[in-house]
Amino acid sequence: MKRNRFLHILTTAIILAMLMVALPVIPALAAGNISVTPTSGEIDDYIEVICSGFTAGDDIYFYFSSEEADEGDEIGQDVDNYERIAIEYSCESSFEINFDVPDELTDGDSDEDVESGDYYVYAADEDDVILAVDDFRVIVIGVSISPDEGTVTTEVRVSGSGFESNEDITIEFGSTDIDISRGDEDTSSSGAFTSYFNVPESVAGDHTVTVTVGSDEAEAEFTVEPAIVIDPDEGAVDDRILVSGTGFAYRENFTITFDGDEVGGDTTDGSGSFETYVNVPEVAAGEYEVEAEDDNNSASATFSISTEVSVSPTTSVNSPGHVGDELIISGTGFKPSSALTITYASDPVVFTTTSESDGSFSYTLEVPASKAGEHTITASDSVSSISVTFYMESTSPQTPQPLLPYMEGKADSLAHFDWEDVTADIDDGVEGSLPITYKLQVATDADFTDLLVDKTGLTTSEYTLTEEEALESTNKEAPYYWRIRAVDAASNASAWTGAGTFIVGFIFNFSNLSGWLLYVLIGVGALVLFFIGFWLGRRGSGGGDYY
Repeated sequence: MKRNRFLHILTTAIILAMLMVALPVIPALAAGNISVTPTSGEIDDYIEVICSGFTAGDDIYFYFSSEEADEGDEIGQDVDNYERIAIEYSCESSFEINFDVPDELTDGDSDEDVESGDYYVYAADEDDVILAVDDFRVIVIGVSISPDEGTVTTEVRVSGSGFESNEDITIEFGSTDIDISRGDEDTSSSGAFTSYFNVPESVAGDHTVTVTVGSDEAEAEFTVEPAIVIDPDEGAVDDRILVSGTGFAYRENFTITFDGDEVGGDTTDGSGSFETYVNVPEVAAGEYEVEAEDDNNSASATFSISTEVSVSPTTSVNSPGHVGDELIISGTGFKPSSALTITYASDPVVFTTTSESDGSFSYTLEVPASKAGEHTITASDSVSSISVTFYMESTSPQTPQPLLPYMEGKADSLAHFDWEDVTADIDDGVEGSLPITYKLQVATDADFTDLLVDKTGLTTSEYTLTEEEALESTNKEAPYYWRIRAVDAASNASAWTGAGTFIVGFIFNFSNLSGWLLYVLIGVGALVLFFIGFWLGRRGSGGGDYY
């Protein structure tokens, strides 16, 4: 038992000895407290720190930081951004230090501006181990605006902090009191606010925005930029438009240009504003820059000239028009009271009219004879040319029915051809493209490669060959072939009729005889008649003697 007791005492002694060796290795933290007074303030305010409970003779370092840390943490490791505000060498157990609230933290890893918010005062030993901590609230009286540049009437947001709580807010732009359009009209319990105002009429350049709350005020800068407004911002040549400008120089001459050409000008008023009328010059349809400019400022806006043309009724591939239809061509945006040319199709048919005083027009035309398909209708004055599309119908007329000469019949050399009339196609009760004309061909072969007659544009359903077209006599072994087709005013052609055949027999035609031959035949005929008469006379006389 004595041995066990001895071993227990020995073990305890060894452990205590080891603890005695280890204790000097652990640094002892100096006891201490700090109290910051006042507990809040503005940048550059004079602040007092009361210190107590520290070990006399130690060096104490004081820091100001936005980062929160605890006793035992290290400056530079647990606190990165800070400002060293004081050092107390060989301090007493109780003492005081003073410092001015800095506007920037510059001794840490990176620089940091001091703003409204919570900050911390640290007391640390020479190894930067934090011994004591107290907090401090920074109050920064200031305002910020967004945006900080723009034109007259721009809405600006004003944010403020650090002011007296629950107080009225007054805003001045330059020397002019302005209304708060929306947002806070009083500061909050923390002295902050967010309010909005619209930039009043003022000359170009920088203007001071002053916010006043109680006895405190703060300022910001806003830059006024020039701007113009056009009313209306679209129209036609010679239209009278109002150009209004703001944010230009004080009582200074300015000019107005339209697409680079000067069209007007005047002088700004005491607020850098103006209103002036100008006329739209003669330019084609499109968008143009209208610019106002004084010696140092300029602003521009866009004016649109929209020239339009329409056709009524409208047509399409599936709903085409016809030759002879009445079309109403209407337009806007042309030169007022000016001559207009309306051109139909690529093989142009030209119509003329005059625009109204507002640049509009309406003209009714009858669709001329033209081929099936798309046709362009263009309205033009001296500066603008606008087109629309007209679709011509493409339905072919019926195939004619042949009447004369009969199939394999006999005809004169000046043959007469006849067929039934063809009317224009009828589509949903709408008459097709009139008039109908015919094409007649006569050939010596069924393929119509050897054409003797090729007549187009025949306006009636019959035709008689002229003497220049007279056909020679032929027989059934070598007949003539003929066919016809109908063509409407839109050049839509029917199918050819089947090839009909006929022959031409011998027919004596005095008109084909030359002058001398005709006279010889007349003489011979007279002699024959004389001898017949003489013979008949003798015979009659003999009979009488006979009886």
